[in-house]
Parts: sequence; structure tokens; C-alpha cells
Amino acid sequence: MINFGGTIDVTTLDYPGKVAMVIFFRGCPFRCIYCQNYRLLFEENLVKEEVIEEKIKEARAFISAVVFSGGEPFMQFDGLLSLSKYVKDLGLLVGIETCGYYPDRIRELGELGLIDTLFLDVKAPLDDPEMYTRITGPERATERVKDSLNVAIDADFELEVRTTVFNGLLGSEEILRIASSLEGFGGRYVIQEGIPDLAAEDEIKHLPPFTYDQMLDLREVASRYLKRVGIRTREHGLEI
Repeated sequence: MINFGGTIDVTTLDYPGKVAMVIFFRGCPFRCIYCQNYRLLFEENLVKEEVIEEKIKEARAFISAVVFSGGEPFMQFDGLLSLSKYVKDLGLLVGIETCGYYPDRIRELGELGLIDTLFLDVKAPLDDPEMYTRITGPERATERVKDSLNVAIDADFELEVRTTVFNGLLGSEEILRIASSLEGFGGRYVIQEGIPDLAAEDEIKHLPPFTYDQMLDLREVASRYLKRVGIRTREHGLEI
């Protein structure tokens, strides 16, 4: 059984360069103050895996990838493992969006060849555990995220590291510190425009959004340390 949060049947936004289906898992160990999927964190909707497999099968003719999102997919590891096998058996790509709280599970799924691309959130500078906890909730979250990052960098699958920014919470100073900690990383680093009015907490809802030009400035900041830097905005989507 999967604690199921729904699907996006066809999208070109969630797996760069591919047409994909997105499957949402409920539940997450984090309680991020800016979470935009916070409605998936608390309620329960148990669905048999066969029901989700049928949805994937119906979409197969129109997609080349399936992205597992949430919530946190690795929180429901047995279901994620089973569905990833099913997707690969259909000849489709597997993408997984994760907060990085489960490094051992990332390693296991990767060693089984069941991840094609991992989309890993780095939510604050990894040298600032206090800020990370203030944003996400759990103590010592940075240690797990660092471990997940190391696992993913050493693995055979592709890795996209993401940071979602909010004006007044995460800006150029934080992006510079994150990028410097990733120096030498050869994958994509994407800075995502946060949408304040969709956030979980009122303190975030009232922050002014970044302008497009400000997002371009953040990309330049990260480019001091990284070669493949992109931004994802409401105005223009993903630009690498």
C-alpha cells in the first residue's frame, strides 16, 4: 500500500528534456516553513500499488519518464522500490525528488539501478545546521543531507541539486555558501524561485517574490563556483 498523494499525468517541467508523469507520495520527515505541498504531509490515502501501476501503464504511450515526488518518496521505501522496478520494466526513466534525509535508501536504490536522475534539495547552507533546522524542523538534518549528497555524487545516476529561494530568507549570501560547498560538482545546480503565496507558513507568504533579474543575479553568484547553473522561474521555466 502507498500513502498516495495524486499524480500529474503528463508534464514537461519536472524532468528536464523529458515528458514525464509525476507521482506524489504523502508524508515527509521535514516540516519546511515554505513547503508548497504541505497538504500531503498529514492526511492518509492508502492505495494499492497495482492501482498506481495501472495509472503508469495508461500514461506509458505519452511519457518517457516517471518522477516520484512528495512529500518524501524515500519515506515509503518498499513502495518506492516496487514502483521503480515497475517503471524500469516498462522501459521508462525513473526520477526521484528528495529532501536527502535517507542516504542509505538512496544508495540501495541506486545500486539496484533503479534511479536515472535524483533531484536533491539543499535547503540552506550545509555549514549552518541551525538555519537548516529552522527551515526544515529536524535536528542534525545537515548530516543526513551531506551523506546523501556524497552518495549521489559517487553514484552512476544523474544528479540535480536544487535550492528554492525566498526574498528575505534565502538570497545571494546563502547561494554563495551553498555553491562554494559544491565546488567541483559536475552535475546541474538549479536555483528555484519560491512562490510565497503557496507556502505553508504565514511568515513566508508575506515575503516579496524575487524578480527575474534578481534570479539571474543569483545564477551569477553560484557560477563563481559551479559550471552548470540554472534557474527555474514562473516566467521562463528552467534555464540552464
